[in-house]
Amino acid sequence: MRFWGSDRGAAHGRWYRTFAVRYDALYVGRRAKEAYPFLHDLFRRRGPVADVLDVACGTFALDLPLLGGGYRVVGRDLSAAMLRVARDRLVRARRTADLGRADMRDLDLGRTFDAILCLGTAFNYLASRDGAKRALRGFRQHLRPGGLLVLDLTNFAAWIRHPQNARADVDHRVPDGTRIAVFGFNDQDLARDIHLARFLTVAERHGRIDVWFDEAPLRIWKKDDIRALLTDAGFAPSEWWGDLRLGSRYSPSRSPRLVSVSVRT
Repeated sequence: MRFWGSDRGAAHGRWYRTFAVRYDALYVGRRAKEAYPFLHDLFRRRGPVADVLDVACGTFALDLPLLGGGYRVVGRDLSAAMLRVARDRLVRARRTADLGRADMRDLDLGRTFDAILCLGTAFNYLASRDGAKRALRGFRQHLRPGGLLVLDLTNFAAWIRHPQNARADVDHRVPDGTRIAVFGFNDQDLARDIHLARFLTVAERHGRIDVWFDEAPLRIWKKDDIRALLTDAGFAPSEWWGDLRLGSRYSPSRSPRLVSVSVRT
């Protein structure tokens, strides 16, 4: 079963609208707690960093700890549903931040930042090389000289070496009794450097079962490829990590993530 043309994008948007309020419970989990020590350590070592732009902020789960640590964070995201959750989070936390809807390929905030974050596989969703180049040009324009760019990518080098193309991703029960299961059915078009991510989501509540199917192409970036892309765009890659977690050294064959830290030249 596959989606073609406009159906693919429509299905992906519907999935996020439906599950935005549950996204953190399904996917973020402990990453929100582990990311802050990692980023705070990075910003202290490579700073000074005070003003941060998250170009795919989602529900703001990874950014709230930064606000609590005294950083000024601006968030942009393409999903209006995820931004609604982010604003609710800020209200509950009694904090404020500049949030807005934007495509990371067309940023125009009229200011610069000390650091830009692009986390949670968001950069992989720019499936075309031209789209990735456009995004990096915008990132560079919004960074002060010497500013930091943090890209958090799926480590497809490990995935391709040890395929996980059919697996159960999530089995989660929410307080109202709803059970949500997500199954992944994926494959790779290595000739085009594309990973096709397909998810079958099943929700059971009070005896009713609803099923969603979602498909999205993701760009396969390996370390040497992303290094060349960053260098061409005016960045100097300086650190590589295997996750947003202190001490998580990058291993091509084992790491779940490919986290690059670059400096705007």
